[in-house]
Amino acid sequence: MRTTALTTTALIALAMAAPAIAQDQGERIARSGPQLEVITITARKTEENLQEVPIAVSAYTAAEIQRRGIRNAQDLSSITPGLNVEQDQGRRFDRPVIRGQSNVLGVPNAASFIDGVYIPDSLFATELAFVDQIEVIKGPQSALYGRQTFSGAISYTTREPSDVFEGQLRVTAAEHDEYNFLGSISGPIVDGVLSGQLALNYYTYGGEYRNNAVGDPSFGRRIGQEETRGISGGLRFTPSDNLSFTLRATYAENDDGHEVMVLQRASNNNCFLSTASRYYCGAINVGPEDITLNLDAVGGGGVSRETTRISLISEYDFENGFTLTSISGYNNSYESRKADLDFLPIAALGGSLHVDDRIDIESFSQELRIASPVDRRFSWLAGVYYYNGDTWNGRYRFATDALQDNGVVGVTNYAAFALARFDFTDRLTGTAEVRIAEEELTLTGSAANFDLSATYRSTNPRFTLAYQANDFTMLYASAARGNKPGGFNADVRLAPDQLSYGEESAWNYEIGIKSDLFDQRVRLNAAAFFIDWTNQQLTQSTVVAVGGTAPFIRNVGELEVRGFEVEGEFQVTDNWRLRGTYSYAESEYTNAFDPDHNTLTGNGDITGNTAPNAPRTQFSVGTHIWWPMFNDSRGFFDATYAYRGRKFAQVSNLAWVDARDVANAQLGWELNQHRVILFGRNLFDNIEPLGVTRYVDFGDSNRRGFLGTLPRGRQFGITYEMTF
Repeated sequence: MRTTALTTTALIALAMAAPAIAQDQGERIARSGPQLEVITITARKTEENLQEVPIAVSAYTAAEIQRRGIRNAQDLSSITPGLNVEQDQGRRFDRPVIRGQSNVLGVPNAASFIDGVYIPDSLFATELAFVDQIEVIKGPQSALYGRQTFSGAISYTTREPSDVFEGQLRVTAAEHDEYNFLGSISGPIVDGVLSGQLALNYYTYGGEYRNNAVGDPSFGRRIGQEETRGISGGLRFTPSDNLSFTLRATYAENDDGHEVMVLQRASNNNCFLSTASRYYCGAINVGPEDITLNLDAVGGGGVSRETTRISLISEYDFENGFTLTSISGYNNSYESRKADLDFLPIAALGGSLHVDDRIDIESFSQELRIASPVDRRFSWLAGVYYYNGDTWNGRYRFATDALQDNGVVGVTNYAAFALARFDFTDRLTGTAEVRIAEEELTLTGSAANFDLSATYRSTNPRFTLAYQANDFTMLYASAARGNKPGGFNADVRLAPDQLSYGEESAWNYEIGIKSDLFDQRVRLNAAAFFIDWTNQQLTQSTVVAVGGTAPFIRNVGELEVRGFEVEGEFQVTDNWRLRGTYSYAESEYTNAFDPDHNTLTGNGDITGNTAPNAPRTQFSVGTHIWWPMFNDSRGFFDATYAYRGRKFAQVSNLAWVDARDVANAQLGWELNQHRVILFGRNLFDNIEPLGVTRYVDFGDSNRRGFLGTLPRGRQFGITYEMTF
């Protein structure tokens, strides 16, 4: 608490001093020498300069994505202050944690979008061949983005089909049988009217861990494999100068091996030994030698998935500067996951935990908005939104050849939103945003004849003041409310009072500074925040008749999060750049109760404890340098070192995964349209577990066990790229 207070005070002092520091910079109209580039973002649904938007946003252009070797959300997490998301259950669940606002299962607290379309399933396995920019928007975005942006949003923008013919070829080969092929073309179909793009992608990874179940027929077999086959296409139709339609479609098939999840056995439990289940206190300790699976019982195990995404963006520019935008989106994903969930090398429990989990998600969304010109003293936008989605999940049990039908969760969301921006003076601007929404939830069908419904209504505002101290320094303060509707625990094994949970909400208060200093060679952005969080949705487990235990979500209580973030870049010379990030998020329960903690200690009050699955500290440092070589070619080197602190398994704060660090580097050569890159990932070969989940050891009287997921180890490879 004292550390946070001191740091926040220092940040405020920095904000007050920054105008004086940068005063000379703002007066230098004629500048020379190396400068950082201007980045345009769309975090507020209109194009704006990153440094002039009073929101904490980390933005990465296509060039930066290529330069740093960003492949997925986990790579993004290691370089983005305040964001933590790790591939800790295979390519299945996105669980992004922004500013310490975490959960364990269920819908994540931060949502992902592609070209403004909400994505209801995992982005780890999504085809992103034409991604042009990624924006991580921190703090509640409920006012403009709506549902599931409780703690923030991750927005992917794809490249428009081009008016000139161009293409790309990228081939990667790396250790552990990793191969990746991407080919894309883009260009005019009818000059000035219709253009198109097409990309084909094939990716495979052979896995590096093997099953160590001694005596099992599947001993020595690889797990953790990944395979993706994808195709993406787009058409852009511009019948006139002020009217455009952009249609995009993506189809991908994934075929992955059994996830690399390892059970720490109950025999390792070292605390509360007098209780029935016992417990483990400390950092979980699992490694490749602890992998014990019965793969034959689940047909080898793994995940098969088919995903289809379609979007249509229509835009009309009126002669008076107003813009009308329509965004339509369709998503469908079907997944079959075969897994050994008892983590024993034999057919335990009659094989009841040898399962094929199936999920079918289908959704449609429609947004319509109108925006005024942004170069006026008063500007605004307003819109309406509709979302409809159905999620069915079931579990096929190999032992009984029976399908456990858990029913269909239906979501229908209606919303209206608006933003108004007014320049009080040339330097002081105020912005008010609001979203009014109604969400209708249903749980229907299944063998239990579910017929449940609930309606959640919300009003989520955000108020912002921004002061432009000079051309290159802005100070801002904001207050924003976010909410995440309640939902249903779709599992026929649960008791009636465990089938639903309520809404959670939070107020986020923030101050920040955005500055370009020393002739725009140094970019320093910082923010301090306080979050007042009510009715946190968190996972609990219960003993059931079939399958031992079942997880379900319940509302735990209230907590607060205090923290700050700093992000900086320094263009040292024309060909050398340094960068760094730091974030601190300290969560504390202020009024909460946990039944499991009560069973262990006799007191379920968890006041003063920290939220699970949320590291308190993260930081990264990196550099990029290039140098001229023969025949107008050049060499380049990019390296990043990233650290994140430990993460607790649950609210009791007794078991955790240790802090971990990772270092990545790229060394390359480029000439005209050709580029060769040698890369190393996880150079320190750190295979500390990514995450931890409470579980049960079915081989030891159903006592408490803990699941950890192993990351990929050190890997070297080479990439060849050609553009034309």
